[in-house]
Amino acid sequence: MLDRELLRERFAMRSLLEFARTLTPDLGPEGILKSVLRTIMGKGLITEGFAYLSLKKEEAEHRYYLVTKSGFRSLDLPHDISFANLETWLFTPPDRTHFTLPILDSEQQEIIGFLGFGKSLSPETDIATEQNYLESLSLLTGIALTNAELFKAERERERFEAELRLAREIQQSLLPQSLPEIKGLFFSAYSKQSELVGGDYYDIIKLSENKSLVAIADVVGKGISAAILMANLQASLRAMVALLRSNQIGLKQMVGDLNNLMYESTAAERYITAIFAILDSSKGTINAMVCGHPRPILYSETGQYTELPTNGVPLGVISDYSFTVTEVEFNIASTLILYTDGLSEAVSKGHMLGVKGVENFVRIMAAQGSTAQSIESALSNTADLTVTDDVTVVVVKRMA
Repeated sequence: MLDRELLRERFAMRSLLEFARTLTPDLGPEGILKSVLRTIMGKGLITEGFAYLSLKKEEAEHRYYLVTKSGFRSLDLPHDISFANLETWLFTPPDRTHFTLPILDSEQQEIIGFLGFGKSLSPETDIATEQNYLESLSLLTGIALTNAELFKAERERERFEAELRLAREIQQSLLPQSLPEIKGLFFSAYSKQSELVGGDYYDIIKLSENKSLVAIADVVGKGISAAILMANLQASLRAMVALLRSNQIGLKQMVGDLNNLMYESTAAERYITAIFAILDSSKGTINAMVCGHPRPILYSETGQYTELPTNGVPLGVISDYSFTVTEVEFNIASTLILYTDGLSEAVSKGHMLGVKGVENFVRIMAAQGSTAQSIESALSNTADLTVTDDVTVVVVKRMA
C-alpha cells in the first residue's frame, strides 16, 4: 500500500514538472492561468471553474479581475473583486464552488491570483483532497506568473528602447549635418542630449551670400513627445525659409506664424523657448527675436559682454502674440553665443552656472577659437560640472 502511494506521488510530481515546462513566459499571465485551470479541471473531471488574476500594483486599489470561466452559467461572477473581499472569496466562495486555490507570487508573499472549481463528475474523485499536488501546482504557477511578468516587462523595455533609438536617429537627422559657408561669418555648434531623445534644436540656414538665419530652441520636457514637437518646429521653419529668402515675409511674421502653428498643434502644458536671428555680414547687423529663451550673449573683441533683450513669450503659449525684433550691431571679431538652459542650469561646485558662469564659459571658449572643439573643451574645463539637461550651444563669429 505504501509503495502504491509512493508511486502515485512520484507520478503526480513528474506530471507537475512536465506541465511546468509548458508554462512558458510567452503565454502571458492570462494564458498561464487558463492553462492551469484547464489542467486541474481535466485531471479532476470538473466542468465548472473560474480564474481571477491580480491587477497591476500601480492601481489605486489592489483588485482581481476575471480572466476566464467555464460553466457556472447561472452564476453571475463579478468582473473584478477588491483585495479587501479576497479572504471572503477564498474561504466562503460563491454557490456551487467546491474549492478555491490561491496562487502566490514566487516569494510566497502575495496572492496574485486564484482559481475556483465546481465538483467533479466522478463521485469517487475529489481533487480538493490532494493537498500536496495543489500546493505544488500553486507554487509552480506563481513562479510562472512572476516570470511572465518579468518577460513582459523586458519585452516592453526592449521595444521602448528600440523606439527611442529610432527617435534619436530621426532627431539627429533633423539637426544640420554640415554648417553653411556665409561670407564674413564663422559658425560652430555643439549639442548633447542628457537622454536618448531630447528637446533641444538648432538650425543654421543660408539665406544669401552674406545673410543667414540662426535658430535655437528648447522644447519643454524630454522624451519622444518633446522630439515630435521639435520635429514639427523644424518642418514648419524649413517650410517658411523660401518665403523669407524671397522677402515675402519678414522675421516678425515668420515667428508669429510659427507661434500660431505651435499653439494650434500642442497641448497647453507644452511650449517652446526659442531664438531666431538673421545675421547680415554685409551690413554688420543682427536682427533677433528672443522668445522666452535664455538671452544670447554678444561678446566683443575687447571682452565686453552684451545680452540681447527678450522679445516675447515662448512659442505655443499665446495665440496671435505680437513679437518685436531687436537690431544690434555685429562688429568684426565679435562673437554671438546662443545656448539652451541646460548650460546655465548645469551645476559647478554645488551651484548653478547662471549668467556669470556662462560668461566664464564664453571667455574660455573664445580664448580657444570658438570652434566646436573649444565649446566641448570649455565644458570639460569648467570645474566639477554636472549637466542634467540637454545642452546646445551655437556660436557665430563675425570675420573680416
